Amino acid sequence: MTTRIYIRARDPSNGARVVQDLLGLGLSPQRLQVIGKRLPADLPVKATRWQTRERALLPVALIGAVALPAIVALILAGISAGAALLLALLGAAVAGGWQWYRIDRTRAPLAAQQQSLSRGDLMIVADVEQSALGQVESRLAEQHPEVLLLGPDPAGSPPFP
Repeated sequence: MTTRIYIRARDPSNGARVVQDLLGLGLSPQRLQVIGKRLPADLPVKATRWQTRERALLPVALIGAVALPAIVALILAGISAGAALLLALLGAAVAGGWQWYRIDRTRAPLAAQQQSLSRGDLMIVADVEQSALGQVESRLAEQHPEVLLLGPDPAGSPPFP
C-alpha cells in the first residue's frame, strides 16, 4: 500500500535534487510527479507545467471559437456572418467550459498550494510504500532542510489533530 506525500521546493534546482534523492532511495520514476511554473530540465519523472486558470483557458476557447463555425460551414456549405459569430461564441463557451471543468478536476488536490505554485514554487508528489514512509521522510528532513515536507495533505498536515 502506498501513501501520497507532497513536497514543496521554493527553488526548482532544489526540487530537482530532491527528485534525484528520492530516485536514489529506490522510488520508481512512475511514482513521482513534479508540478511547477519553472520546471528543471531533464527530469526523469512526469513533469506538469503549472499555468494560471486564465492562461490555460485561452487557447482552448480560441480553438472552440474557430473550430465550431468552420465545421458548420463545411457541413452546410456556407453560413452567414451573424451565424458564424454566434457559433464562434458558442464554440468558445463550450470549449472554455470543458477546460474549466478539466482544470478544476485536475487541480483540486493542489488547490491549497495554488498561490505558491503561481509564485514559482515546485511541488513534488511522491507515492511512497507505507513501509518506507518513515525512512523517506527522515531522509528528506535530514538532507533537504530547504524544502517543505507537507506530508499526505497538500495543504500541510496540522500539528494537532
